[in-house]
Amino acid sequence: MKNIAKTISLGAALFTTVLSATGAHAANGSAGNTAKGDVTLNGAGADMVDYAVGVNPQSGNATKGGSSGFASDFALYGSKQGWTSIAAFGSGADNGVAISTSKLGTSLTFTFDKTDGRHGSWTVANNDLNNNVKLDLVFAMHTGGGSSAWLFDNDVLGAGAKTSGNWTLNALNGGGRLSDYSNLTIFARDVSKTAFQVPTTPVPEPENYAMLLAGLGLIGFMSRRRKGEHDTFR
Repeated sequence: MKNIAKTISLGAALFTTVLSATGAHAANGSAGNTAKGDVTLNGAGADMVDYAVGVNPQSGNATKGGSSGFASDFALYGSKQGWTSIAAFGSGADNGVAISTSKLGTSLTFTFDKTDGRHGSWTVANNDLNNNVKLDLVFAMHTGGGSSAWLFDNDVLGAGAKTSGNWTLNALNGGGRLSDYSNLTIFARDVSKTAFQVPTTPVPEPENYAMLLAGLGLIGFMSRRRKGEHDTFR
């Protein structure tokens, strides 16, 4: 009898522990069905996605570029240098709000739009008309229980070009329901222009013109000489 009572007590304790853990998890929210394809850019989904429980990139010290919760997971992509926050859209951002930045040495403009609380679009524009740009981008969107972060690795933007994409949220709030947008922080690193410089047609130097004229003169002289030789033995 004691063994049965002990077994029931252990079972009840285990059930309580599981229930408590489940309740704590629900209170913090979860990734839900978040996937790489939920955020696209230029028709392609992200290279990697992560979900950080309880993390808001725009709260507290994170307003200056905090990437806590996902930076370590993305460390193997590109260099291991830290991320720089280059655009932050608040809860009221809508209708194509634009933010321009030159924090990493190149001029970029990001726009953000939301169709509703869980869907919308965004664009990235390279304002440099002479150089292509390669960079790593993280689209970190905060919801009720944490942040979903999508990595676009080695993304290349043409000189003066703009690319667009869409976003969808599938993260869950504390009640286990699909959560709405709270704010968006875009991080970047590994900006490179020199390796992808747009080729231009070189302008010949003055001495090159002189060499070209001399070459043409020599060709003309040889042509006349050969013609004279043929006339002599005709």
